[in-house]
Amino acid sequence: MEPSRGGSLITRGRNESSSPKVAQDNDQQSDNEEYDPFAARILTQPSSYDHYNLLIQLNRINWMCDIDLVVFMHLLKASIGSGILFLPHAFSRAGYVTALVSSVLIGLISCYTAVLTVQCSHILCRRFKKPSMDLAEIVSSSFTIGPERFRKYAVHFNILTNVLVCFIQYETVIIYSIYVGTSTQQIIENLTDTSINIRIYIIMFMPIYYILALMPNFKWLMPFSAAGASFLALGLTITLYYFFEDFQSPSRLQTYTGITSIPIFSSIFMFAVHNMTVIMPLENSMKNPRHMSRILTLSMMLNVLIYMIFGFLGYNKYMDACDTVIKNLPFGEIASKLVKIVVTLSVICTYGLHYYVPVSILWPMIIRKNIAMIGNCTKACEIIFRLAGVTISTMLAAAIPQMVPVLGLLTAFSMTTTMLLMPIAVEMATKWYDKTPIIYVFCRWSKNIIIFFIWLLMFRREGEEIGGGKDEGASCL
Repeated sequence: MEPSRGGSLITRGRNESSSPKVAQDNDQQSDNEEYDPFAARILTQPSSYDHYNLLIQLNRINWMCDIDLVVFMHLLKASIGSGILFLPHAFSRAGYVTALVSSVLIGLISCYTAVLTVQCSHILCRRFKKPSMDLAEIVSSSFTIGPERFRKYAVHFNILTNVLVCFIQYETVIIYSIYVGTSTQQIIENLTDTSINIRIYIIMFMPIYYILALMPNFKWLMPFSAAGASFLALGLTITLYYFFEDFQSPSRLQTYTGITSIPIFSSIFMFAVHNMTVIMPLENSMKNPRHMSRILTLSMMLNVLIYMIFGFLGYNKYMDACDTVIKNLPFGEIASKLVKIVVTLSVICTYGLHYYVPVSILWPMIIRKNIAMIGNCTKACEIIFRLAGVTISTMLAAAIPQMVPVLGLLTAFSMTTTMLLMPIAVEMATKWYDKTPIIYVFCRWSKNIIIFFIWLLMFRREGEEIGGGKDEGASCL
């Protein structure tokens, strides 16, 4: 049997009907339990066009993650991004006690569901006798052996997973477009004392986004990504200096602002901590996949601790934190001006990285289904497709240029679905016919129902937030 490629994130649209059917009798189940997917896993270096191995290629460390510390650093680096800048504002909305408690709870739940996904992937690899699976394969395979009435929809769940991953990346570039526009507005209007509609600032960067969207592969994007990471590290370092400068007592801060603030805080925190699309590529590239659960737990707990510290310090420094705390820094100092500029450049540099992922998933699917109609115009049609995606996403950003409400709604729809709803659905389907004591079945159903209602509450509340969210840009200029 040919092993699946190690770094794959999403299935590449091919029909998996040839996968071995799960045995139903005891003898065949015993054979499946004896199969060791990790021993059968053959790690081969990813091809240069394998867009699902993004993080491994970008870090340029040995492609095979045979050292646990390497995987730990990959996970840590993947989660700490521009989302951390929203946390002081989230703390100001919820109150620091509510925010700290919610951070711990969301962190624990996110960690649990991430580990759950990895554990289910190991179970499914044994049952299907496959050395590795990507995220979409995990979802579709779980429903293949799940309740009878859902098995015929397994391929649809595969497609849904692809759509969600693409949606996550498109929502990220929408948020990036809004951030770059509002940040540039603040920089220019404070330097020139002029006033221009925020939508103009958002749209004016479209030519740059067009150029980044037309990058043919990751080799062209890697210099931009490296520069973006460097800019962000510099910006966060200087920002922390401002947080500790003239440190004041936290006693003046609000501890609790109301229960209605918890869903929006949870959505913002979920945006920062989200790493579900990264986990399986790393796990599939590990020499010791059994260590993944422990490494994942340690990295996520450290991430949560870093986010809590940054959010609290930012709120303590700026009680009325803007949507991103960078906008609160004093504009009269060179260091603060530098932070605003380098963080904006960081976001611009990483735009192409996030945009390339949905293009590389959707475009091959479009080609396969419309090859006769496209004919010899494949290259021209691909360019049109890339440019159209940038145009639509930028126009959506200009239509609702309010980062926090948009961030909350999009996160509630996609990231919470992949972090909360999808893992529990996979577990229920994977273990549907397992012969386990009734107490374990009861506990499984109970905790999954709780997680489902948390997801439902976040989604419902963000639908209301987007309609009643206030535009906070004016107060942060």
